Amino acid sequence: MSKSYIFVPEFTEESLEGKKLRPEVMAALFARFSRTGDGMEKILADVKELDFNDEDAMVNRILKFIDYGHASIGGLTGGIGVGTDQISMLEPYLAFFLQSKQDGQETSTRYCEFKPEGLAHPSDFNVPQRFHEDWYQVMLEGFEISNLVNKKLDMIVSENPSLAGVPEGAPEKVANRMKKNYGFDRARYTLPLPALTNFGLIMTAREWADTLKFMVASPIKRTREWSQDITDQMKESVPNLMKHAGSRRMTEAYMKNFFERGVEYIKKNGVNTEYLPDEVFTNVQLPAKNGMIDEYKEIEERISKAFEGKENRYDIPKGYPQKVNVSVYWNNMAFAEARDINRQRPCAKDTLFAPHGFYMAPEMEEAIKDLGLTERYKRLQDKRAKLITNLANSENPESYVSAMFLGDQSPFELHTDAAHMSYVLELRTGMGVHFRYDQHMRQAFNKFEKQLPEWTKHVILGTGEPE
Repeated sequence: MSKSYIFVPEFTEESLEGKKLRPEVMAALFARFSRTGDGMEKILADVKELDFNDEDAMVNRILKFIDYGHASIGGLTGGIGVGTDQISMLEPYLAFFLQSKQDGQETSTRYCEFKPEGLAHPSDFNVPQRFHEDWYQVMLEGFEISNLVNKKLDMIVSENPSLAGVPEGAPEKVANRMKKNYGFDRARYTLPLPALTNFGLIMTAREWADTLKFMVASPIKRTREWSQDITDQMKESVPNLMKHAGSRRMTEAYMKNFFERGVEYIKKNGVNTEYLPDEVFTNVQLPAKNGMIDEYKEIEERISKAFEGKENRYDIPKGYPQKVNVSVYWNNMAFAEARDINRQRPCAKDTLFAPHGFYMAPEMEEAIKDLGLTERYKRLQDKRAKLITNLANSENPESYVSAMFLGDQSPFELHTDAAHMSYVLELRTGMGVHFRYDQHMRQAFNKFEKQLPEWTKHVILGTGEPE
């Protein structure tokens, strides 16, 4: 059973003499700026006289109508942290997918437990009871093949460290991490989506409400329960704002459609467990009107001026590159990579969450042959495809997601601007970066380079550090 921990900020200021403001009080205090002509000195003087043990009274005194402009007020609470232990990979994926303004981290697949205790329960995913036995067999076999392949690759890289791509002169700590990651990163593709992970997110109350109102509307039982649990716990610190975190007709319709379109795809096309070759499409859209600002400058000069003085990927340019909308469409991103690319922000993302193909690292495929597991692997995929099909045609069709592996390929889209995409391209390529991230990003870069070379000449690939 998962457990969540809520980290609530408290604010103080020298004139408050050690007294601390809770998030909603802080938000209400700042909201006063738009409702009075008082400066902060006068606002703090008023607050200082209030009873800090009665938060509701403080909020009502500082800002009588908390619902007026609640969205902007919710953004003034500061970051509220939530850390969750032992949750399936689906919940963090959805949280990152639905919210483009979060900051968070998730436990690497390198730390999955290869045993029944390392899985969510099938009922968490609405899997009908009659499929539980087959479900466990598929999940545990996926674990076992991944485990066997990892041990094989670990042995291979220990005998030939150059396979890990460790550069000459790399610090010992970096070299050891790259060698350790070599096997894990290539053997992970038969790990199940219901494998348990841990993750943490920090968002304002506004962003939490925007995210939870979608997740609590999910047809997946565990996602709803987790979301409701977080909402209930947050009511202790931001009670007025959390009443906006409930499901709506719009959020219910969106979440229903998110899983239904996967079901429809499976019913129409079946389950493909063979590799789907790479196809990458990109789009660059320049501002429709260019002549009002920097009227006499060409695009190349405008972009070059924005990148002037850049020293590393964290020097994200302002100005013209922010107005250039860019999109990447990958036809076949494995869930293993999508769950990480999905964490990029600020970006809009979309996916057809259904298995279109199955990716396996070449080294994993070779290890399966060397270990004599080819027929065993084929039986696993045949049984899993049948299970996914049966679940998609059951009374709980959304439960098909419970039988997905990290190798399942689906279309994945990323929409952002050229300024931020520069950072993403540099972050996801280079020494020690997961090899498949590097491939996906270089393919996108090559397409962008043909569409807007004035931009891409400022992007320096290969600077990402070992993870």
